[in-house]
Amino acid sequence: MNVRELALEAYTRITEEGGYSNIVLNDIIKNNEMESADRGLLTEIVYGTISKRLTIDFYIKPYIKKKIRRWQKSLLYLSVYQIVWLERVPNYAVINEAVDIAKDIGGPGHANVINGILRNFERNPLRDIGGVKKDLSRLSIETSIPLWILRQWKTHHGMEGAEKIARALNTHPVMYIRTNTSVISRQELLEKLQMDGHDVEKSALHPDAVKVHGGDILRSALYKEGYFSIQDVSSMLVNTALEPERDDVILDACSAPGGKGLHALEKMTVRHVDLSDIHEHKIPLIKSQAKRLGLENFNAFQGDAAAHDYSRMYDRIIVDAPCSGLGVIRRKPEIRYERTEQDIGPLVELQLDILNHVKNYLKPGGILVYSTCTIHQMENENVAYTFKKQNDDMEFDPFSIDALDFEGPFKQILPHEAGTDGFFIARFRKKEK
Repeated sequence: MNVRELALEAYTRITEEGGYSNIVLNDIIKNNEMESADRGLLTEIVYGTISKRLTIDFYIKPYIKKKIRRWQKSLLYLSVYQIVWLERVPNYAVINEAVDIAKDIGGPGHANVINGILRNFERNPLRDIGGVKKDLSRLSIETSIPLWILRQWKTHHGMEGAEKIARALNTHPVMYIRTNTSVISRQELLEKLQMDGHDVEKSALHPDAVKVHGGDILRSALYKEGYFSIQDVSSMLVNTALEPERDDVILDACSAPGGKGLHALEKMTVRHVDLSDIHEHKIPLIKSQAKRLGLENFNAFQGDAAAHDYSRMYDRIIVDAPCSGLGVIRRKPEIRYERTEQDIGPLVELQLDILNHVKNYLKPGGILVYSTCTIHQMENENVAYTFKKQNDDMEFDPFSIDALDFEGPFKQILPHEAGTDGFFIARFRKKEK
């Protein structure tokens, strides 16, 4: 199968079968012999088409006069993305290949439909999005963010804020890695990676963070030897709020794949970390990461954070709760279409159930850090205030993020502020008896 056939397979598995974009693409690349350039093109076409889906729909809609098959629509979307956004690929090549794919799948009749729509689309100017009168509708089409999400952002961040968030989430994500400071300093890691030919630099946002510019850093021997992990810097800031101290016993209650709990363990100041997750099949992943990083003094086990009996008390607890994921849209572009407004209520209930349960295992004077990778007030500030109101023994506890000039009990990190994922962090302290 060539790149565009593989792109159609990947797009179908993601949009129709509920596959995660990164997992689907990794699986297809792993199972097909591909040159580096072809891997890059495949990734660009699939991620790009998903990220621009509402824009593409606006552009192509007038040319689809009759009902077509779902696979035909997917093939059209993939082709339109290449015609509009990939200048290095000639239009005729995109169209000819789409026609060949359609012929292989459905025969000459289906191929003629694809050919007619794409030829008609190519010879006409693009529809003017600027002609859409309503501001939010226009922004939705321009950024391919569903209206219900934009309405929520506008309510809490204003129209200008909603636009900044939406546009930031449509840029290419920056890759960050987290230095395993139990075995190497950040400066030493930088020097080793640069000697291996990687374009890397320090990040001012966290003392363990390194920004990576291009290249397949996961193929580096330094990764396999446990010198670093892949983690967005906004997620590393959970450790800033946690402030683990020597001899702490810590619980990472919704742990998989283990990044935040293992980060605490890497600081070499804690006695023990328990890493639990509701999904039993993810526990080996946590263990394999800990082994790769050369970490000990941990226990990884299956446990529902809303009900599990942890049978011990903790100095600090991390709750990186299940959430709508709207802060990581640029890394997982399909999330914006999979989530609905009706999903938020049940998520809020689950988040509060988890917080209200795990706080029973927090020592008096202990710290609980609640975090999500979303930008939704109901899941973030609302959950934080509700949890505090429901528990007289819990109080907000201020923390600082110097790089963001922040001090307070909770912080909504917006993606345009520092080029990170959208993230929320709140810190609580259990009152002394």
